[in-house]
Amino acid sequence: MSNARVMRLAVAVAATVLGPTACLAADEANMGTLVEAGGAGSGAAGAGSPGSSGSSSGGPADPGCEGPLGPPRDPAGLPACCPTHGGAHCVAEVPADMKAMVAACASGGFCVPDAFIATGGVFQPAQCSSIDGAPGVCLSLCIPEVEKVAALLPQGPCAASERCVPCISPLDNKPTGACDAGFSCGDPLPGSDDPGGGSGGADPGADPDKCPHEGPPVLDPAAFPACPECGGGHCLDKQLVPADFQDQLAACDGKSLCVPDAFIESGGNFIAQSCTSMGGLEGRCLSTCLPEIAAQASKLPQDNCPNGQRCAPCYGPFDGAPTGACSLSCDPGPSSPAPQPAPKCCHDLGYCVLPSVLPADKVEYFDDDDCPDDPEGLLCVPEIFTQGPYQPQSCTTSSYGPGGCLPDCLAPVDHLAFFGILKQDGCPEHFVCAPCVDPMSNQPSGACEPQ
Repeated sequence: MSNARVMRLAVAVAATVLGPTACLAADEANMGTLVEAGGAGSGAAGAGSPGSSGSSSGGPADPGCEGPLGPPRDPAGLPACCPTHGGAHCVAEVPADMKAMVAACASGGFCVPDAFIATGGVFQPAQCSSIDGAPGVCLSLCIPEVEKVAALLPQGPCAASERCVPCISPLDNKPTGACDAGFSCGDPLPGSDDPGGGSGGADPGADPDKCPHEGPPVLDPAAFPACPECGGGHCLDKQLVPADFQDQLAACDGKSLCVPDAFIESGGNFIAQSCTSMGGLEGRCLSTCLPEIAAQASKLPQDNCPNGQRCAPCYGPFDGAPTGACSLSCDPGPSSPAPQPAPKCCHDLGYCVLPSVLPADKVEYFDDDDCPDDPEGLLCVPEIFTQGPYQPQSCTTSSYGPGGCLPDCLAPVDHLAFFGILKQDGCPEHFVCAPCVDPMSNQPSGACEPQ
């Protein structure tokens, strides 16, 4: 299990909360463009003064100046768009920076919330309480990036076609840009050289969030469908997970991926519970919703971990190398030193390990081979069995038909190989071809099944 890969997963989950909304962040002279991109409509909160969000029945008042979209216009005279949510119409042309943030109209032009058209873009979104009660503003669901994360955001006092986007990200305590999505008379228009402008910006010098996360969950996993194949995880749309992280997660269906609840609840800021893993090694409780943990679930103890989790060791029980399980997010790391690598055996194809490292029902398959003496009796485990399920290579035995290639140091085959009953028969060096069917009992031998 790669530390970097799981860390990226935590970051990816954190990014799903407000990452798309961050596209709304303003910078200096582009504040006016930001307004159109931020797009608020007719949220119920806020005053009805010029340039602010008014009631859904009355609409915004004439701002008294020309904004980034030009003079005020009646949206009703333009082609309608965003039929799912309503409250937006097609404008033939918008500022260049806005084009990447609004949807294109099928008939040409760009889909802009009505409140901006009616005021020429001179508009202040209505205030609201967003995630965990944090201050936010009402932004239109007709903005693709807001619609994408609609399931994560409360509606609050906003209109039905809006959601309340927080001013400050609950993940890193930095501005999302949503509350900079305002333009007032006197602010510089897009393309001007004035670095000022904008209104309502959040403090850019805010300290990062504490890690681990404390207090109410950043997001409630129950707001999303439960993972179908494991407990303790919920399904997030693939659009909310960066493409290069998706292969680290199990699929829920063709459109969503299974993310562990601990990652969702903490926004990626967590320290996994400590536990005792195989061979007495220090470990961390990790969800079996993670494919790498699920693949090893039968070998990993549960110890004191909650249901749906297994205790993954901080260090590999065979090579002593860090697994990454104890360096996720802000975990300070294991308190115990790394163990020495286990002695090699089986023609250097395996490791000598204590029986306690192995699942109890697998101990009988291994013997001491050429392991050093130890009071507890070391057993030789071929490395191929330490890397997840092993599917033996197919072969054909000299006398017993189809078979599977197994290391010649395994207890069930080593004496048969020694006396020449089982031969290499096309298998790699130090492997023998074991029959798929036991010739004595005429029952499956297990040699051809995943190990």
